[in-house]
Amino acid sequence: MNDLRSSVLALVLWGVALALVYMPGSAWATAGAAAGLAALAAMALRRRSGAGLIVLALLCGAAVATTVAGAQPKREMLAENDGHVVEALVEVTSSTTIGRDGRLWFDAQTVEIGPPLQAERTSAPVRVGIEPIDGADLGAQVRVTGQAKATDAGERAALVIFGTRAEIARPATGIFAIAATTRADFIVRATRLPEPGAGLLPGLAVGDTRAVSNELNAAMLASGLSHLTAVSGVTVES
Repeated sequence: MNDLRSSVLALVLWGVALALVYMPGSAWATAGAAAGLAALAAMALRRRSGAGLIVLALLCGAAVATTVAGAQPKREMLAENDGHVVEALVEVTSSTTIGRDGRLWFDAQTVEIGPPLQAERTSAPVRVGIEPIDGADLGAQVRVTGQAKATDAGERAALVIFGTRAEIARPATGIFAIAATTRADFIVRATRLPEPGAGLLPGLAVGDTRAVSNELNAAMLASGLSHLTAVSGVTVES
């Protein structure tokens, strides 16, 4: 019974979150309505079976709605940069991969962003594509200038930045630096193996597809196997 209740609660919350991601404008209204209904349910159904689950689901729904609503101002602020050149200081939050456009792509969290020389401190998720450079490892900070494009509702990133200039502002530190060094050493050793393993192994193990030949990449795409080189949701970009 507890498993069933947990499943019902999870489904309700996933449904609320999915709806609000695509209709963020209704987040505050949903939060208020859910909180109000929870209070009413607590009074009206306090002695009935299942009342606790109903109240909990409503309160959790209110919390999810509040979270979505709280994230909207920053996402809307970033969306105002759509079509403009921006300068941003970002912290890398994912593995990197080379897209079919030749750019190095990664997810990041902004530290500063805005028009060139007018960047302001703000934290929001973005997707960044730059010319390949060393040091763009998980945990590193990258300063990038480029064209901004707003994303559609439902995308995790609030903005996509097509970088024209980038530099490492701060290398990865601590555990991230250790992981980056281990990853780099693995890639160097893997590329010494005979082909096609030399190019494919780094992609399979750590998501680095730079050594994958165009012919092998095309064959993997044609056979539907390109997802095998994905790490943490990062795949070959278009």
